[in-house]
Amino acid sequence: MIRPRWSKILSDLWSNKVRSLLVISSIGIGLFAVGLIASGYFILSNDMGASYASVNPANIRIIAELFDDNFIETVRRMPEIAEAEGRYTLIVRLKTGEDEWISLNLTAIPDLADAQIDQLELLQGTLPTKEGELALDINKLDDTKAALGDTVILQLPSGIIREMPVVGIVRSQTIGSSGGTFFTEPPQGYITFTSLPRLGLPEKYNQLAATVKENPLDQVHIEHVTRLVKDQFTNSNLLVYQAFSRRSDAHPNLTYMDAMAGVLFLLGLLVVFLSGFLITNTLAALFSQQIQQIGIMKSTGARWQQIVGMYLVFILVFGILAFLLAVPLSFWVSYALAEMLAGTLNFNLMGFRITPLVVYLEIAIAILVPVAAGLAPVWNGSRISVQKAIYGAGLEGARIRRGPIDRLIASIHGVSRPLLISLRNTFRQKVRLGLTLFTLTLGGAVFIATFNVRVSLEDYVDRISRYFLADINLNFDQYYRMEKVKRIAQLTPGVAQIEGWAGARCELILEDGTAGDSVLLIAPPASSPLVEPLLLKGRWLKPGDSNAIALNESFLNRYPHLQPGDSIRLRVNGKEVDWVVVGFFQFVGNGQFLAYTNYDYLAKITGQLNQSSTYRIVVEEGYKSRQVLDELSRKLDADFRAQGFKVSEVKPGLSLLDSVTEGLDILTAFLLIMAMLTALVGSVGLMGTMSMNVLERTREIGVMRAIGATDRIITRLVIAEGVFIGMISWVLGVGLAFPISRMMSNIVSLALFNTPANFSFTITGFLVWLGAVLVLSTLASVLPARSAASLTIREVLAYE
Repeated sequence: MIRPRWSKILSDLWSNKVRSLLVISSIGIGLFAVGLIASGYFILSNDMGASYASVNPANIRIIAELFDDNFIETVRRMPEIAEAEGRYTLIVRLKTGEDEWISLNLTAIPDLADAQIDQLELLQGTLPTKEGELALDINKLDDTKAALGDTVILQLPSGIIREMPVVGIVRSQTIGSSGGTFFTEPPQGYITFTSLPRLGLPEKYNQLAATVKENPLDQVHIEHVTRLVKDQFTNSNLLVYQAFSRRSDAHPNLTYMDAMAGVLFLLGLLVVFLSGFLITNTLAALFSQQIQQIGIMKSTGARWQQIVGMYLVFILVFGILAFLLAVPLSFWVSYALAEMLAGTLNFNLMGFRITPLVVYLEIAIAILVPVAAGLAPVWNGSRISVQKAIYGAGLEGARIRRGPIDRLIASIHGVSRPLLISLRNTFRQKVRLGLTLFTLTLGGAVFIATFNVRVSLEDYVDRISRYFLADINLNFDQYYRMEKVKRIAQLTPGVAQIEGWAGARCELILEDGTAGDSVLLIAPPASSPLVEPLLLKGRWLKPGDSNAIALNESFLNRYPHLQPGDSIRLRVNGKEVDWVVVGFFQFVGNGQFLAYTNYDYLAKITGQLNQSSTYRIVVEEGYKSRQVLDELSRKLDADFRAQGFKVSEVKPGLSLLDSVTEGLDILTAFLLIMAMLTALVGSVGLMGTMSMNVLERTREIGVMRAIGATDRIITRLVIAEGVFIGMISWVLGVGLAFPISRMMSNIVSLALFNTPANFSFTITGFLVWLGAVLVLSTLASVLPARSAASLTIREVLAYE
């Protein structure tokens, strides 16, 4: 036979289903949030690296002069190399409509099916095996307006036009691993080596991909082996244009994942606190209703140890039920969110699984947090006297005193009495109010911070755009004389100014004479208005500078001893040249080594004076809209091709920023989902508070109903109280949003750009959260209000 105290527990669980559901929901929403965040953190962090490693990505990529199979065999025989393969890559144009073309990065591989490095995942169709067949990557496939089985038209820089059937759709996880970024790369296409002669190209390689035999996760070792491979090119009299080294688990989108992981870790800590306070608040309110029952039990002989044990079991049952409901849901939702992000960030998940560490964490929260939260009210309730318990002067009764806020409310005049009652009730249980405000305020602050993070990142991108101030970028496949290019371009209406820039891929020569990191050297004309650098040290380039050079922050990170006035040596097109460092500038901090010098000096070194393959165009004010720039780009492309120029690409300068912001949009959407989760925890806390308040004031509501208060008045009282709490939390959240915004901005910016963000904020986040908190507080109050209004006078006056 069940003992009376255990029978009471079952009765309490079942007789007041709304209250039981409220407590379970309060514990469950915290468990769900923690499980979602923790599981997402482990899945995304582990699966991106594992998925990337599964395709055997190249640790070493070298872009160089044309080489053949004999040279690849030489590299394979190196004791440090596990495997080496050759590629031929080039940029072509793909026709997407009438007079509409886009760039396509075309890669030729001898045997696509047998490639050991950078393996492709076949999604549809087959891999190209015959001459003239093409496979397209799923990334940016929509931009090509092509599908499996279609025949596409390609145009080479030489002007040759070829048709190719699309026989396969593939996925490459290595897009963006050769110096660019995933989101800025054009669509990708793959062909066999047998298709090169048909395109008028030699069956040779211009890119080497290799893997190291040992320590593929050691970046220092990989860089050492990269230098050894570059020496092989030098010994074979082959010019190296650029070299890249990457760990086998370093996915090209790892920076975005690091940013998400950092935010997930921060939000995980915040949500643990949120759920803890939410549970504490709910249980404290629950036990305030049990005081009279405790007094009756003590009057019939119950010892305080029995009462404590009974109620701790009571709490434990709530925790177990919440665990059973929340944990499976948290893993399912977490995996669904991870699948969405994995597709967007170009990697595959390793399958659905339950992470044991997360389960242990949720078990600990489900058991320890409710018990810890309920221990104080249970202990206090078990120790009070029978008289105090029976007459209701228990846990909460002793705390209800008229403080300054109560006296202030009492002194308010000119406000309707129902509104004054709502204000009084808002501050009636101040401890509970404080806990509720904490959860809702923190959720709101994170929500607002999401918008501020986005603005901070956009501000950073805007500052970086000062290096790309041209309206249109015009690139050729070879050098042309500037006078001729400018003359043709200025025939196009709207073109106001055109500059020819120089550039070179270089290698840094270390003190021991060996080749170090690859450096991209850019050379605009002296005093070009199209570059507004963000200086960190020293100065920018001046007219008349000869061997002066400005370096980005990657040099400071790698070589902190470098200072303005020091000398460095670069190998430019095989020639070693000494340069004087005049300053350092901030770029994107992604590890790429970037340097600026004056056009005249670099052109003299490369023997390309008054010639260029890269041009920057500024248009007149009336031509700067995106639609007009697109039209101008197409016209310039057609005009130059008609004159026999080998055009590589013509596109608006804004297109690069569009690609960069695409990645930021994904990150912002992810942050917003997490912010909504914290806001949900806060709103559940508010609903719990309002429900408990209504239950505690059941008899008071009965008295109001007895003296004439209508259902409408009762409903308005409860909803007004919830809105007051929501508005107070908004005011507090506004203040808390600033430090949280700065913290989140720095976490994301350090992961993406390796530099803290300049803090910015937008009024949009504050206004959106104001609207959201009004809606949430109203909705959170509706159910308790309807519950209060639905009780009859007899029920509420008889309530115990």
